[in-house]
Amino acid sequence: MEKNIFREERLRMILDILSLQKKIVVKELAKKFNRSDSSIRLDLNELEKRGLIYRTHGGAIIPDETRNDIVLNKNILKQREETCADEKRRIANAVIEYINDGDSIMIDGGSTNYYIALQLHKKRGLTIVTSSTHLLPILAQINDANIFITGGLFKREFEDLIGELSYETIRQFSPDKTILGIDAISLKQGLTCTEPSMAQLKRKMISISKHLIIVADSTKIGKVCLAHVADLNEVKMVITDSSISDNDRNLISSAGPRVIAV
Repeated sequence: MEKNIFREERLRMILDILSLQKKIVVKELAKKFNRSDSSIRLDLNELEKRGLIYRTHGGAIIPDETRNDIVLNKNILKQREETCADEKRRIANAVIEYINDGDSIMIDGGSTNYYIALQLHKKRGLTIVTSSTHLLPILAQINDANIFITGGLFKREFEDLIGELSYETIRQFSPDKTILGIDAISLKQGLTCTEPSMAQLKRKMISISKHLIIVADSTKIGKVCLAHVADLNEVKMVITDSSISDNDRNLISSAGPRVIAV
């Protein structure tokens, strides 16, 4: 295998292998990826630091009790929009209550934000900044809204715009509300997502946020993904659905965010 693949890609591949085999050995990975044993150990240490694996003597495992909590990949966007659709509609209706006429809004892509975009026509005089080409046709139907697109590299599988051009555009704004979808929320790892480039986009949006609203249906709670986005103490509000357990709600609230379940 090529030695010069990006590290994040290699970490994802190691996780894929672990999800199938339950355990891996450093020497086998070193041979597979054409890396030194010490380099592979650093990779495994990084994955353990992110709360995704447990190191063992000479290798690593994913324990059975945490296997179902790890999310490696996402379905295509259209499929995700059809999953937990009722819950996402309720979340969208709740989000709209926190948006005022005349607000400036920054919103990224994703299946829950699709339903939020469908509700934004209820507000007047919005300024909307988005990185999502998927949401653009919906937002364009809001006749009195000013719409800004961040520009950047088109990420096909997410229908979002990423890269330095996108990040530079984001830095030009200071929106009243920032609405971000997320792939996973856990007490220890905070907000995570499956794709490192998308994590970077979300971090940029958080960095300019005045009032951050994280939206995620309850199936995302207690899960963890490869790429770290933010710690829970950086978040003021999480809006989810009423299927979240009382224990998860209390744990997340204890870390800082206000949790609204609808």
